[in-house]
Amino acid sequence: MLEFSSIAAGASLLMEWHLLLMLLLGLLFGIVTGAIPGFSTPLAISVMLPLTFPMTPIAAIVFLTAVYAGGNFGASVSAILLNIPGSPQAIMTGLDGYPMTRKGRGYEALGMSVAASATGNLVGSFFLILVMPLIVMLALKFGPPELFLVGVLGLTIIASLDDNFLKAIMAGMFGVLVSTTGMSSTGAIRGTFGYFELMDGISIIPALIGLIGFSELFYMLQKSRVIDSDSVSTTLRGSAWAQLAKGYRTAFRFPVTLMRSCGLGVVIGALPGAGATIASVVSYNEAKRASATPEEFGKGAPEGVISAESANNASEGGALALMLALGIPGGLATAVLIGALMLQGLIPGPRLFMEEPELVYGVMLAQFVTSVCLMGVGLFVSFWAGRIVKIPTQVLIPMISVFSIAGTYAVHLLMFDVVLMAIFAVLGIILRRFNYPLIAVVLGIVLGPILDAELLRTYQTFDGIGLSVFIGRPVSLVLIALLLFSLATAVFRAWSGRKRAQIENHGETKQ
Repeated sequence: MLEFSSIAAGASLLMEWHLLLMLLLGLLFGIVTGAIPGFSTPLAISVMLPLTFPMTPIAAIVFLTAVYAGGNFGASVSAILLNIPGSPQAIMTGLDGYPMTRKGRGYEALGMSVAASATGNLVGSFFLILVMPLIVMLALKFGPPELFLVGVLGLTIIASLDDNFLKAIMAGMFGVLVSTTGMSSTGAIRGTFGYFELMDGISIIPALIGLIGFSELFYMLQKSRVIDSDSVSTTLRGSAWAQLAKGYRTAFRFPVTLMRSCGLGVVIGALPGAGATIASVVSYNEAKRASATPEEFGKGAPEGVISAESANNASEGGALALMLALGIPGGLATAVLIGALMLQGLIPGPRLFMEEPELVYGVMLAQFVTSVCLMGVGLFVSFWAGRIVKIPTQVLIPMISVFSIAGTYAVHLLMFDVVLMAIFAVLGIILRRFNYPLIAVVLGIVLGPILDAELLRTYQTFDGIGLSVFIGRPVSLVLIALLLFSLATAVFRAWSGRKRAQIENHGETKQ
């Protein structure tokens, strides 16, 4: 039930000009750092954490949540322009954003990303206030079996990301295998080969930058610019602001995709440990399944950019709801935000609602302001960032390499991570050479720890694993139905694609 007096008190806390300034600075910092490969959102929040010590609680949390929102959008900028996601949640955005850039429609893709991100934030904020109790109740029904099935559902989605079903599955399974490196929760040490740096497992940042980023730079060496000369001419002739505005309007021409993706993002964001990456993967797959032109996905489909960006930004609302109501982090970023609250002497959870309701509602209402500001700040940054594609590759590649190496090193301050990134870069080049989808490997690495941890928890909780563990729980049954449907859709799409290719080849042979 809404407490209007607490909402009014929360709104009054935001009536200070310096809070708006802190919000804008946090948003700008988040976008810029989010666009730097390796400089993830949790790292950006952590870097700013010491600066919040002298601030009031409302100023500190508003500033850090603005960094959080900015980072979610900023990661898409490098994914769209260079096919180098700033963070894992932008992987799906690059699938269609980068092909649009290659066609000279980079500004248009950035405009879509701004509109989808701001809308996702706005919808997430709306749900944060109105249906937070419902989201929390739903999240509490997800035990280890349900979270394991969410991970498996993500793996079935991998199969639909590439026309070659078998290669996609093999690449995804390889990613899951890589993710099992390190010490398990039972104390077993797996695949470290004596390197203590691997005890905590393979970090996603070196893997992501190496597989997708540096392998892309290798192929970029063969070109004078990121996009071909005809596309450069088109981009130079057209007005950047006009293209940004066109992309912005395009996002709202797919209202069903936009709202469905926002809804999925909020719900998945509220699941402990799920996070923005899984939200964008599930949303992208649903958009592709429901689209009238699924064959365009991966080749520059606007719906692909819109679905991925709106979902990963809307997940912020679900993650904040879970954090504020129960004190449970939805991902690494919200875990750092919990630390920020504790540094201010506040413990997130039910007691925070009882003792500081105006603060909680103030943080919630600040998300609305952040969403509005993101529209302006996002377009401003996109206008200047879009010019990157006009820089010759002999200048651009060394610059990106330096930022990528610095971003990789900054995660754990270890040169071992840089070496690991180089190994994954070579692996990425080899996989590309034989047409294995790199995105499937990365998603396998992201989903692997969830599958590993939740399967073990299921085993420990139910003293074994059997079919009854899953079919005896209503939420699990729903997830199993979704899983079978997703798998059947992927198999049918692969079969129909192969059949269509055979018919076309047969027709060409006759001619």
